[in-house]
Amino acid sequence: MLHDKFRLYFSNKTDKEFYIDFITYDSDIAKRWFYCLKKQCEEIDSKIKEPDRLYNFPNDGWDEKRMVNELNLCIKYINSSNEVIKHRAYTGMSQDHLNILHHYFEILRGGTLSVAEYYSSATPNQQFALDRYNVLIHRLENYYRNNKLLYIAPRIVCTFNNRIRHNLLDDDYKYFTFLRNFGEVYINYCEVGKPLFDLFKDGDDVAGEDNIRPLRFYSADFTVYFHDRSQESVNSFLSDMNDWWDRNNNYLSALGFRKDDPKNALGNIPVAKLINSFDHDYLVSQLSGCLMKKVMII
Repeated sequence: MLHDKFRLYFSNKTDKEFYIDFITYDSDIAKRWFYCLKKQCEEIDSKIKEPDRLYNFPNDGWDEKRMVNELNLCIKYINSSNEVIKHRAYTGMSQDHLNILHHYFEILRGGTLSVAEYYSSATPNQQFALDRYNVLIHRLENYYRNNKLLYIAPRIVCTFNNRIRHNLLDDDYKYFTFLRNFGEVYINYCEVGKPLFDLFKDGDDVAGEDNIRPLRFYSADFTVYFHDRSQESVNSFLSDMNDWWDRNNNYLSALGFRKDDPKNALGNIPVAKLINSFDHDYLVSQLSGCLMKKVMII
């Protein structure tokens, strides 16, 4: 059986090119996702939207001070016409403060299909700053979480300009998993808001109810994890989430979320895996500090 393959290119600080290859799985959702990726790559103006979204790589230059400074610079641009964000970033922020900052993004950006007035009337620089603001919040969340857990969990998030979303089918939800395998590719979250697991994980009680959005779509966007997650660790935090759900069951039920419903979309859908035989530590070190350049079907 022939398998579909693609290549992700990177450049380092000296502009030297480096690439890694992936092969897709046989599941129906993996095949549909690959077709979506293939169509995206065929678009003349298709580009990787955020080439520096490589998280938690060692010695990558993303220290806390840099992230905080860039986040505050984004706030300055967003507020250039009117002070719509009343809070600022600072070193040592709590997750509660990051939740507040993220809630501004939800309000100012609006949903993918219901764009907020701020975003629709903003200048291109303000729109870019708001999108960047969201990415930096998640980068800081990853930074604090990994420091707290004392382990490195590198990952790449590849998103595209002008990407098209497609509805997930009922059968697709059975593939959601919290397991992680080094070099495995997963469908990326392509909503504005938070899925239920992030709501639990972040202890977020400020997210607007309309912004609690389990994944209902897929696009060409994808995430690659460069670490493993065992079934034992999955069982541990799912047990904690189960307790959280019981404590908040009335609230979640009122919003239409039923415990153990597959459409809660907990986790991610795996669609491909790395096929290069690199040593894991070597590959992580090679990718540290790189930028994503392009995706090519091979």
